[in-house]
Amino acid sequence: TVPPSPSSTGNTDAPREQNGNGDGAPHYAENHAYRMQGSLTPERRAWGVASARLIRAELEKVREEGGAGAYGVFDERRIAAALGRLGCGKEHGVYIGNGFYSVHTGDACVSGRVTEDQLTVKVHGAYAEPHPGTGPCVENRGGH
Repeated sequence: TVPPSPSSTGNTDAPREQNGNGDGAPHYAENHAYRMQGSLTPERRAWGVASARLIRAELEKVREEGGAGAYGVFDERRIAAALGRLGCGKEHGVYIGNGFYSVHTGDACVSGRVTEDQLTVKVHGAYAEPHPGTGPCVENRGGH
């Protein structure tokens, strides 16, 4: 879980928060907290990495079998079947869309892309406010 944002102390002499562009927009960090990922302990990261290896191996089989469709994207049912062979289903926050996949292992998120040309795997923490209807491992593209 992500700790709540620190509350304002009312100190008007405090420096303004920066958003990386240097424009000093106030409350930038608070307004973008929905994009924050939870931290992973070394143990949870290790479990996530172990799961990622298994997931990568199954998704590599999908790529080796070929048959990608438009834009090199594989049918979502094939990706779901590969994840299903590992016991990953809806109860694990599985989300698949347009070559992107994500799985919540209970310890960590494993996300990435599987297309004809690429297979990526990333281990990370769940999002504070994931994209609605996608499970805990998909970054929210909107706002709060």
